[in-house]
Amino acid sequence: MTGQPIDLATAFRRDREVWDACASSYEDHIVHGHPEVQAYLDFEEDLLDRLLLYLIRDCGREVRLHDVGCGSGRLHLRYGRHFVQRKSMRAEPSLADGLKMVSGLDFSAQMLAIARRNLGQAGLDPLVDSRLLLEEGSAFDMLPLPASPLPVAVALCNTIGVMQGPAGASRLFAAMRKVVEAGGIAMVSCYDQEAVASFALGNYESTMDVSGQPRWLVPADLADRGNTLVPRAYKRAYDGDPTIVVDVKDGHGHPVRQGHVLRRDPDLVEETIRTGHVRTHTDYESRWYSRAQLDAWIAEHWSGATTFHLPGRALDALRGMPAQLAFLDLSGKLAGFIERYAR
Repeated sequence: MTGQPIDLATAFRRDREVWDACASSYEDHIVHGHPEVQAYLDFEEDLLDRLLLYLIRDCGREVRLHDVGCGSGRLHLRYGRHFVQRKSMRAEPSLADGLKMVSGLDFSAQMLAIARRNLGQAGLDPLVDSRLLLEEGSAFDMLPLPASPLPVAVALCNTIGVMQGPAGASRLFAAMRKVVEAGGIAMVSCYDQEAVASFALGNYESTMDVSGQPRWLVPADLADRGNTLVPRAYKRAYDGDPTIVVDVKDGHGHPVRQGHVLRRDPDLVEETIRTGHVRTHTDYESRWYSRAQLDAWIAEHWSGATTFHLPGRALDALRGMPAQLAFLDLSGKLAGFIERYAR
């Protein structure tokens, strides 16, 4: 990857190939592996539970959840289980009563194949294509959802950061408005650039067997020869150790080098922190955007509507620390929820 600007269509094709290639390892080593990522996912899911229950119980609405960048279907799996549970004997409505459908969109056929496998293994096959919908395609081409059930569209776990650079991120904000324009709610949850030094460096160093050796680590002589570099341990947040030890395997899984030590190049680290642009020696890249940048996209694409932009720690002081969340409210229902849970 040269780092030179490329057009959005080319970036889309490149990123789809990258995610198809790393789908299985991403599912195994990040979604169900890295402790910091798992804490972030738990934070998002708990927050979404509260939001959906607020809309169902307090506002008396039936809801459709639409997961933009749904990947391996973690929200489909989470809420699909509610659909097959026996209804509560309590009088108040539950998620099983009020959440009518979970739909999702992703551009990676391999990620969607994993989603269908996960749903099948959970015994949720009968709900696929009825209450659990999965669609392959581009978020940029989403059509507006019907006004009822109330559409709640979410782009979680830094989906915007892998949305074909700033041009794609800007288009995602516009697309999120379009998909709920009948009167729904949109939420974008992403990493904050201020957390690059404390969270991103160790996060990507720990998972280079999925996304490749980060550009700020040297030497790079074994990084791009079809090898896989497997870290011996996860680096946790705020770990400032400038080195990490990896074992190197070739494309057939055979050992190439054991105990290979990589170290951070201070200039490349500074550039990554300054720009929020994570690059590896494969075609994988991610961006951690500043709050000011999200404010600019909110103003450009969500103007004239009620919006909220919160640091993650305002909703969860520990697990939400590296996050920021943008909300678009075309329903007129969200202010009470924000007032209740934001600190």
